[in-house]
Amino acid sequence: MRTYTARGITLLVRRFRGSERIATFYTREQGKVEAVASGVGKPGSKLAGALEPFTLSDLLLATGRNMDRLTQAQVVEAWHHIPQEVTAFGYGTWMAELTARATEPGAPHPELFESLERHLRALDQGGKGAMISAAYGFDLLDHLGLSPRLDCCARCGQANTGVGRYEAEAGGLVCAACQMSHHHLALRPGHRALLHGLRRLVPERLQTVKPREAEMRQLLLLLRRHIAYHLGLTLKSDRFLSQLVGAEGSGE
Repeated sequence: MRTYTARGITLLVRRFRGSERIATFYTREQGKVEAVASGVGKPGSKLAGALEPFTLSDLLLATGRNMDRLTQAQVVEAWHHIPQEVTAFGYGTWMAELTARATEPGAPHPELFESLERHLRALDQGGKGAMISAAYGFDLLDHLGLSPRLDCCARCGQANTGVGRYEAEAGGLVCAACQMSHHHLALRPGHRALLHGLRRLVPERLQTVKPREAEMRQLLLLLRRHIAYHLGLTLKSDRFLSQLVGAEGSGE
């Protein structure tokens, strides 16, 4: 049985047989990895720490016929604040679920791994969850070659400096002459300036951006529509975030 090492971020963990768990990691060396971990449900497990969500660990894994097996793990960094604060947990879970569902095993993207690491660390240090998750979501689309085209009309290529209309089917902004759908999102220069800031700044500097609430909400809606259409994903964590934002807005 061949063994290999990888540095990975724990994305998801689910129960398996007895004290076994199936963990999904995103690793620098191998991309997404799913592995069985034994004895995690027992007291004193040496693997339990690495299977906590939002944990960065050095992993030793063994290849298996159907699924790899986690044999050793050393925690490098644990982002404890994220699961302790409900808003951070919601946005962190969204980032983890997006990574787990948008990537494939055996397809490493070292730059995407580093992006996830830095955005989760910024979230753990008290960064604004909406901005950090949006910045990471657009970064992931960039790495997968699915970024929305927002600098010109996605159909005819004409530069559009005024009000833009985002259509998921077109993959970006369309001009008035190319508009084909009534289900478009209006994207004004302020929205594009905000997106430029999110994509230009390193995660640690995102807290310097002071967006208007309406602009941030429109940009998040665009991101979710683009993910749904071009990745075919409706994330379970979106429902939790919608309830969370609704509760915050009503003062509950």
